[in-house]
Amino acid sequence: MREVLEWLRSPKNSPSPLTGEELGEGDKELVPLPSIPSLQGRGNYLRGKAMNISNRSSLRTKNGLPYFENPEISQLGWVQHGFLTRKGGVSLPPYDTLNLSNENGDQVENVSQNKNLITTSFSFDLKRLLLLHQIHQDRILLIKEPFCNLPSSLEFDALITNASNIFLSILTADCVPIVVVDQKRKVIAAIHAGRQGTALHITTKVLKKMKEEFGCSPGDLLITLGPSIGFCCYEIDEKVFLPEWEPFSILVGDGKMMVDLARINIAQMEKEGVKEEQISWIDLCTSCHSDLFFSQRKERGKTGRQLSFIGITRLG
Repeated sequence: MREVLEWLRSPKNSPSPLTGEELGEGDKELVPLPSIPSLQGRGNYLRGKAMNISNRSSLRTKNGLPYFENPEISQLGWVQHGFLTRKGGVSLPPYDTLNLSNENGDQVENVSQNKNLITTSFSFDLKRLLLLHQIHQDRILLIKEPFCNLPSSLEFDALITNASNIFLSILTADCVPIVVVDQKRKVIAAIHAGRQGTALHITTKVLKKMKEEFGCSPGDLLITLGPSIGFCCYEIDEKVFLPEWEPFSILVGDGKMMVDLARINIAQMEKEGVKEEQISWIDLCTSCHSDLFFSQRKERGKTGRQLSFIGITRLG
C-alpha cells in the first residue's frame, strides 16, 4: 500500500503555497480512491453521489478573515456559521496567526485579540461565543430555550441548542469539526470528532440526542464537516484501530493504519438516516494545507487551534 500513499502525497496532488491574492487558489484535485489500483474493491470510500465537496476555491473572506461556509446553511437566514483558518490574526509563530486556544502556550492577550477579531467581523457579542474545554470523549452539552445558566464545568466535545444568540464553537488542529442544522425544528449542534470521539460514536450520539430532545428528523438535517487531517496523512497504531473502520483505512505495515476520520463520521451519519445530499464536506487535509490550517501532526504538537462556530441569530 506504500504506492497509494506516495500517490496521495505526490507533488501533482499537493497544494501550492498560499500567498497574497491566491487565497482561493491551489485546489487539490479530489480523485475517488477506488480508481487507484491498490484500492480497487476496498468498498465505497468515495461513491460519487450528491455530497457537496468543497476545496480551496470555496474560501471566502469577511473583514479580512478567510473562512469557509456551507451556502445552503447560510441561505436559511436564521443561522450563522463559519469554519475559520489560521489566517488573519495577531498571534506569533508557532501560533500564527488566528489561534483561539489558551491552552497551548500562546500569549493570552493575543488569543483575546483574535477572539475580538472574529466576533467583530461576524457581528456578534464576544460574550455569546461558547468555548468548551474539549476532552476527546463523547460528553454532549444540551442548552434549551429559555437559556439560563451554563454548568460550572465545560468539559464536553459537542453542543446542541435551540436557543438564539449562543454561538457554539469547536477548536481543532486535525480533528473533524462538524456543524448540524435542523431546518424545520431550528436546532443546531457542533461536534468535535477526534479519533477517540469518533471511536465513541459522538456524531451518532449527537444525532440521537437531537431526535430525543427536540424531535429532529434525519431528513431535515444539513450537516457540514470542516477541514481535518486527511486519509493521506492520518496514521495510527493498529492497537487503537477498530474493525468497523476497515472500509475507510489501509494497512501500511509495521502495525500502522492510514484512516479517514471524516469518512467514518459520514458513515455514522448515514447509519442514522442522513442522506449524502444533506452532507457538505470541506475536504482539505489540515496537514497537507498547513499554510492555511493549524495541524497538530504536521507541526509536531506546537501549533494553534482554528475555530469553527455556529449560532442561531433569530427565532420565529
